[in-house]
Amino acid sequence: MTAARGGATLVMPRARVERRTEARVLQVVLSLTPGGTEHLVVEMCKRLSDSFEVTVCCLDEDGAWAAEVRAHGVEVVSLRRRGGFRPELGRRIAGIAAERRIDLLHCHQYSPFVYGRIAKFWNSSLKLVYTEHGRLSDAPPTWKRRTVNPWLARFDGAIVAVSDELRRYMIDARFPPSRVGVIRNGIEVGARPLPAGRRAARRALGIDDQTFVAVSVARLDSVKDFGTLLEAFAVVRRQSGRARLLIVGDGPERASIAERAAQPDLEGAVDLIGFRSDARGLMAAADVYVNSSISEGISITILEAMAAGLPVVATSVGGTPEVLSDGENGMLVPSRDSERLASAILTLILDPERRATLAAAARRRLETAFTIDRMVDEYVSTYRRLLG
Repeated sequence: MTAARGGATLVMPRARVERRTEARVLQVVLSLTPGGTEHLVVEMCKRLSDSFEVTVCCLDEDGAWAAEVRAHGVEVVSLRRRGGFRPELGRRIAGIAAERRIDLLHCHQYSPFVYGRIAKFWNSSLKLVYTEHGRLSDAPPTWKRRTVNPWLARFDGAIVAVSDELRRYMIDARFPPSRVGVIRNGIEVGARPLPAGRRAARRALGIDDQTFVAVSVARLDSVKDFGTLLEAFAVVRRQSGRARLLIVGDGPERASIAERAAQPDLEGAVDLIGFRSDARGLMAAADVYVNSSISEGISITILEAMAAGLPVVATSVGGTPEVLSDGENGMLVPSRDSERLASAILTLILDPERRATLAAAARRRLETAFTIDRMVDEYVSTYRRLLG
């Protein structure tokens, strides 16, 4: 059933299970279009709904993962904002909160936080949690943010970064140091991968047993710097003719990536798979996972590669060095350095034993520090503290 409410498009779930809940929480996001932040919000909705009445508010479109959230009895409201800064959206969020008797807003990323902060102006009783998941470049904070952030930080609630490095960035952006905490991302670790899964994934992709496969999973966006990865893989290809690169994901950079991959030095060596809901399963086909980003929070796909039993080569940016220690459970290289990236990949091509050692150590690191249950428990503790 669909209905219009306050200019928003609302799709009601078929049935809502009545539960005894502690409080009502509104998760405010850009959308539920597939991505790392969105993946975490979906997983949080599933796990929080036993204890909290959870609703999701998307500033933009619902996104492909909205159906999965609704299947768990969680309502999704889409505001379908137009371009530019729209302060009236804050009042609409406050209205949604009032209608549903929301106790707490959890805003994911900066724009949802700004609108959530405006909503709190209209409804001062709302508690507010702001989680920053990452940034779109490695540039320093803009003067606009440095000017407005001290005022935005004056609210009853919590400010959370997903890594220590991101916390330092937020402090540089003039959020008060005493207000910014850290809750690192986590994933469902799952069972250890089996050889049969590798064989099945390779057959599905038409890859033989002798080919060395590198994989990267991400939104095809400039912050992921696939240009450097492709230049690095051209070097790899010259020295290891059977190497193959799988790029899983979609986004605005797809056309330029495809154009570079069609050049003679990479022709036939790069497969653009597009977005796949089973991306984690496809990782089983690979021998190494590669991340070439210029900025990261705590990368969900790096965590998933660790769960899949892959050694990881990644740029030493953002929160990645908090996940991987160079030479111990992964290989870290500078960003925008195709030669160093190529050298790390070639090192692992030539040393299967080292690949296995790094992968095993990465899996242990994941199991002890980056589980979804640990992450959700920390957010639940934050909610309960704010709600008294």
